[in-house]
Amino acid sequence: MSTRGKHRAPARHAAPKSKSRFYAPVAIATVLVLGGSAATGNTSLLGKPVSGTHAVTASGVSTVVKPTASAVAVKPAASAGPVKPKALKQIVPTLVIKTESTIKSVKYGTTTIHDASLAAGTKVLRDAGKKGKIRLQYRVQYVKGKLKTRALISQKLVTKPKNAVYIVGTGKASVINAGVSAAAAAAARTGTPTGSKTFAQVFIAKKYGWSSGQFSCLVSLWNRESHWRHTARNRGSGAYGIPQAMPGSKMSKFGADWRTNPATQIKWGANYIAKRYHSPCQALSHSNATGWY
Repeated sequence: MSTRGKHRAPARHAAPKSKSRFYAPVAIATVLVLGGSAATGNTSLLGKPVSGTHAVTASGVSTVVKPTASAVAVKPAASAGPVKPKALKQIVPTLVIKTESTIKSVKYGTTTIHDASLAAGTKVLRDAGKKGKIRLQYRVQYVKGKLKTRALISQKLVTKPKNAVYIVGTGKASVINAGVSAAAAAAARTGTPTGSKTFAQVFIAKKYGWSSGQFSCLVSLWNRESHWRHTARNRGSGAYGIPQAMPGSKMSKFGADWRTNPATQIKWGANYIAKRYHSPCQALSHSNATGWY
């Protein structure tokens, strides 16, 4: 034999190859397709775990039996997150009926006093007017939030208005001059209760148009206060003079001689009564009820 033949001879007489040599590739291919392992009992392929049950066929090939549907773990569905509540729309009632109230001012009127001691055409403001207040109630109807109707159902006076008082002169010049002369003569006789009363009667008739009846109320009022003594003093309160001004220095607006001049005190006292009570009789009525004016 040649050297070449020597090497080839053994190949011709070698033992026939086992069938496993031919089935092995098929088994491996089956395992790769089905996801198992060629070796019985091996549960991994290329180092990775393989799920399922291994079974050996009659030909000796290991295969993998897929698990039933009940054995497969089911992943829970991804949560959609919290549900946001929808924005609530504001519900506006279609029809609303209710009662509303408001306060309004009331205009004051005018009172005119005619005074013959003043020259004709003369007009003097004695008391300023003051507005009043009234409460009004309405029944209102709203439709979809908008005012539809408004009807007045009641009204009540809260504060009464106060009229402005004007003194209008109607006198003649000759009469006025005579009145001035009479007042001056009366003022000269003050210093005694009788002389002070005479001056007061002439003065209030000329200045304020107060009648003899109002003068009688004034006499009663100041008899109670000071007995018409211009030096009368109340030690407890400090009130002073014929009208008992408290303090007496208030009368200085009508003259620096308020301590000694009865005419100055009477002028201040009459002005105080006119502004606060409008007349001597109303001042006397208040004094009778309260003990002061």
